[in-house]
Amino acid sequence: MDKDRSLRQRLQATVLEASTVAGKTYNVAIFGAILLSVLALLLEPDPLGNSALRQTNVPWIDLVQNVCLAVFAADFVLHLALVERPRRYLFSFTGLIDASAVLFFFVPQVRSELLLWVFKFGRILRVFKLLKFIDEARVLGQALRGSARTICVYLFFVFLLQVVLGYFIFVIESSNPESQFQTVSNGVYWAIVTMTTVGYGDLVPQTALGRLLASIVMMLGFGIIAIPTGLLTVSGVRHQKKQRGPICSSCGRQGHRDDALHCDQCGASLPARV
Repeated sequence: MDKDRSLRQRLQATVLEASTVAGKTYNVAIFGAILLSVLALLLEPDPLGNSALRQTNVPWIDLVQNVCLAVFAADFVLHLALVERPRRYLFSFTGLIDASAVLFFFVPQVRSELLLWVFKFGRILRVFKLLKFIDEARVLGQALRGSARTICVYLFFVFLLQVVLGYFIFVIESSNPESQFQTVSNGVYWAIVTMTTVGYGDLVPQTALGRLLASIVMMLGFGIIAIPTGLLTVSGVRHQKKQRGPICSSCGRQGHRDDALHCDQCGASLPARV
């Protein structure tokens, strides 16, 4: 009985944790299988038609797929057997991802490798002590939330501008009998492609005035793309300043000026700087 309990505890430390050497090795092995599976996906001749039930004509890809399927299935079964509440794990976000990773191997056109690649990346961060980068990600998330309304208004303005420019190019190019701009929607599509400096070249203005408008739209694209970056930068710097400022011991407010002596919310004395 004690041996069974000891074995279960060792398995739990290996499969469910990442602080032990065995746990790190196990997580690295799982992520290695994910990498190998993604590599096979990139080299598959028919990625959308292949599945565990429908093999390819490349033997090593079939072998990799079968091995990875066995690894992912064993990982899912081990988690299900070792967690304290199997039912809760099965219907949790992590459990559904693990189950989908196994089931989707049997469904063509749905690749579970990409699911695992995205959602199990946190295990590698935990193994290699890279969670400190989560702080930077949190700052970016705060910056996005802080400037979300501004960016939404800005994107709406850009969309309106592209509709207007699309209408203008349609009207200008309609004077040319061989114009490629048959509808206003063609003009809006052209404005979006041109303003983002993508330039597919499938729709090209033929008139001199149309080319002049195209040049203006191209120049606008440089500034329009750069503005959201500046908004996020300003918002990120603002959040960092708030986090670095002294914290009031009375009300917990943060983000005071560096030379502030009293809290601007409750008036209590701020802790002295060291």
